[in-house]
Order: sequence, then C-alpha cells, then structure tokens
Amino acid sequence: MEKIIQIQKENAQLQKHHYFEEILFSYQWWILITITVTLWVLWAVLVDKKRLKSILIVGFITSQLAIILDDIGVSLALWTYPYKVIYFTSRLNTVDITIIPVTYMLLYQYFRSWKSYLIVLALFCLFAAFVAEPIFVKLSMYKLLSWWEFWHSSPGYMLIGIFVKWLVDKLDRYTQKWKFF
Repeated sequence: MEKIIQIQKENAQLQKHHYFEEILFSYQWWILITITVTLWVLWAVLVDKKRLKSILIVGFITSQLAIILDDIGVSLALWTYPYKVIYFTSRLNTVDITIIPVTYMLLYQYFRSWKSYLIVLALFCLFAAFVAEPIFVKLSMYKLLSWWEFWHSSPGYMLIGIFVKWLVDKLDRYTQKWKFF
C-alpha cells in the first residue's frame, strides 16, 4: 500500500506540473472554456422556466451518470483526458457537467413525445460517437486507450437518454398526481 501511496503522490505532482506548464491557456484549454461558457449561456436563454424542476433533474441525473461512467472508464484505463479545465480531476468536466447535461436537458425540453425524442436522441448519439469524439481525439483532448471504437459510446448515450426520460416523465406524473412540489 505504501508503494501505491508514493506513486499517487508522484503522479499528483506530475499532473500539477504538466497542467500548469502544458495545459493551462493552451488552445485546447480555451476550447473547453468556450464550450462550457457558451453552452450554459445558451441553456440559460433557452430553458423553459415553467418546466425548470424537471429539466434540472434531467441535467443532474445525466451529469451524475456521465461522471460515474467516466470515472469507471478512466479507472479501467479505457480512455484518458490529456487536456482538462482544472488539473485535480481525471475526467473531462466540460463533457460531464456541460455537454452531456445541457444536451439532454434541451432534448428533454424540446422533444416531449417518445417518438420524436428517440429519433433526435439517436441522431445525437451518432453525432457524439462519430463526430464529436473523433474531433476531441484529433484535438488531443480525448485519448482512447483500450476502448475499441467510437461507436461503443453510442449505446451508452442512448441508454442514458432513455432511462432519464422514462424516470423524469414518471416523476412528473407522480408529482402532478399528488401535488408535490
């Protein structure tokens, strides 16, 4: 255990040094900052204030699922993130706490019927797996280690979207029935 602790301390120092020497203010860092700020401002302008509670639940759940799955993937050395906004995390928070939740919240808000939601969700999953992830790889912000192909992400994105819509729709029906909130 002592050897693991020592390696973790050395890794923390290397990560910190690398972040402040190579990552901070790089063009990749600025891209991540720009995406984060732009998407949250866009969301704030577009969000349906009348459905804010349900939409925020969608964002919270999708963000938590993304964080958990990201932690698992990084821990299993399936992928890594060479560039990130802050140095003391192993995940790409721009994706986990911005891109994923904002996208799913907007999908949930604008596509209420299951049919339209599933069609747009499928398009988003394909875009994420075959356009966004390869761009992040080209920009060195995402590095595949043992993850076989980009398309492996698509079913996970789809399952998250289906689960969250089902759950939040069910919560909405329940709270309306019992006049909670």
